[in-house]
Amino acid sequence: MKDLSEIDTKRKRDFDDLQHEISGVDNGRMKRFLNATDERTPEGRRKKREGERSRQRLADMLLDPVYARLHHQLGNKLIMAEAEADSALETLERQLSEIGHALAAMEDRAARDPSGKLVFRYANGRVAYSDGSTVPDEILEGIIWPPHAPSAEDYFAVQAQRDQIEERLMEWESYRNEVLGSIRDTYDDEENPFQSPDDIQAALDQIESTRPPAPSVVVDHAATPETSTTTVNAFPHMPKT
Repeated sequence: MKDLSEIDTKRKRDFDDLQHEISGVDNGRMKRFLNATDERTPEGRRKKREGERSRQRLADMLLDPVYARLHHQLGNKLIMAEAEADSALETLERQLSEIGHALAAMEDRAARDPSGKLVFRYANGRVAYSDGSTVPDEILEGIIWPPHAPSAEDYFAVQAQRDQIEERLMEWESYRNEVLGSIRDTYDDEENPFQSPDDIQAALDQIESTRPPAPSVVVDHAATPETSTTTVNAFPHMPKT
């Protein structure tokens, strides 16, 4: 156990060190008390001066009418693009939820093979599992078909649309977070802003050139459990459930 006098001596030394560091005297023990961004440290004061110089550079660049015009244009463009991306993400997430419910309802009405796997029948008589693989002939005899079972054409059309929505959702998430997020970080950073009108123009061009296609409208084609006649195409429609 340490002697009380030793503890008191250490406390006094730490207090003296702290006072030296606050007053700007470097005793080699700076990091014991203050971090590098603290304005009471030489490093903190250096970073503060650099930040002030950087902000002054931005103020000076904004005196250039070309830079100022593009900077203002980028700010407006960012606001509109962020709002558009947020709206697209909200729409796609809602569509994905709706189509998930539609698929679940179709699966509830679907036939199953003797082992309980979902099966769907095409108009030409071919029977497939939910992953698209063909049901073997020896299994077919054991399948009991409910009167309102969805057709394979309807089921796989809705599956394809779900996959399309998921892909579009990932595209918009990447655009919102990686493209717009990166540009926003630089635009809002007064200490490290866009360095030239060309840099701002490049950001404006990137916002336009990388924007994903708008979400497709999911149309209810009025297929019911009693009538199921959807044809698979590039933009399949979601049936009623």
